[in-house]
Amino acid sequence: MRPRIDPQDVDEFAVTPAGQAYARTAKESLNGLLADRPAPNVMRTIANHPTLLPAMQPLMAHVAGEVLPARERELVILRTAWRSQAPYIWAHHHAAGLFVGLSETEIARVASEDTSEWTPFEAALLVAVDELHTRSVISDSTWKQLAERYDEEQFLELLALAGTYKTLAFILNSSVAPIDPWLERPAVLPADPVQMKSGRHARPQGPRPPTRGNEAWNRRIVLQNGAGLSLLTPTAAHPEPPLHEILVRYPDLLSTAANAHDAGSRLLLIRRTPADVMPDTDGYSFSATHLFADAKGVPTIVEVVEPHDTWNANDALGKTLDYAGSGARHWPLHILQRSLDYTAQLYSSTEENLLLQIDCPIDKSSFLRTLEANLAVGRLRMAIVASQFPPEFNRVIEFLGQQLYPAEVYGVELRRYSDGAHAAYVPRVVG
Repeated sequence: MRPRIDPQDVDEFAVTPAGQAYARTAKESLNGLLADRPAPNVMRTIANHPTLLPAMQPLMAHVAGEVLPARERELVILRTAWRSQAPYIWAHHHAAGLFVGLSETEIARVASEDTSEWTPFEAALLVAVDELHTRSVISDSTWKQLAERYDEEQFLELLALAGTYKTLAFILNSSVAPIDPWLERPAVLPADPVQMKSGRHARPQGPRPPTRGNEAWNRRIVLQNGAGLSLLTPTAAHPEPPLHEILVRYPDLLSTAANAHDAGSRLLLIRRTPADVMPDTDGYSFSATHLFADAKGVPTIVEVVEPHDTWNANDALGKTLDYAGSGARHWPLHILQRSLDYTAQLYSSTEENLLLQIDCPIDKSSFLRTLEANLAVGRLRMAIVASQFPPEFNRVIEFLGQQLYPAEVYGVELRRYSDGAHAAYVPRVVG
């Protein structure tokens, strides 16, 4: 998207008093990490207001200091970026967080409402940011927890830090400031489930169309071909080709689930069933039928129930939840890398070209690291695919779909229509 306010030219900014002041502070910030970089777009965007940037610069330089420990400072900034859905701040401070010692998994966990794996103090720090974001005040209980380590000066610093980056989120989001091109492997901002329920990422509210049984299905499909029009009707699924092979060739059939609440998502096959592609080569026998991912690195774990399989809803759901809970352990980064490499060979392509086809905005390494981190924190989709679901399965899927933020679960019925000479497969999403 084009910026609403174009950042000032680099050379023009460099000779202004604000540009010279930035050059001085860049030498001190993060041990000079930014000193050899062009002035970032955040500075050059605000510079369009000649008196605003000089007014903000001292505060921005101050909160980047060491009144708070660097690790805690970056946790506060990243949490503020996530809650504010500020992709510019998230991308830049993902890099800063790694620089001060946060791990990829820890940064991924910042973007999660589950604080159980943090130390009690760090969990309270994240909760404090949430409270400031929603109510503009830190609660008594959270203040008491932070007071075990923070003095009055550090409390004021925390409030100023969160407030400064909230203000920057307003400016950067509304001006549509682009992430600086010199930032290596910019991280993709994870969605905030709170905003998915209310906000610009909200799921549509109101009654959903009926999905139980067969009443929501089209009874007829009309196909136009060289011989004219042909009526296709639902038919029993043919043994050839298997459903899992159809999904490998046409992942966009699954995008009906990805698109249910995230318009525009396309899916890329990451890994097929090991027995099909890499038997006993990676030491891991665990796998769902397929693993896909969208351009944001959000995984979709797929379990396919073929027409000839004995249908057991509890078994299919249990397996899928097991895959979701254990995916990070069984699909570490090196397995994801090898799987994507094999998929590229399968399609006679390269990993880079596959990512281009789904409009992935980041490079292969960043994409795989984001995918691994999302698996680790349970930010994923689960899809069970079959030619037809029993009504009781539909009800369970719909219930789980309402409970599992940030994870999502869907059923995808892949119904076959035929006129005897032609066949079409039409997906329908449950959940």
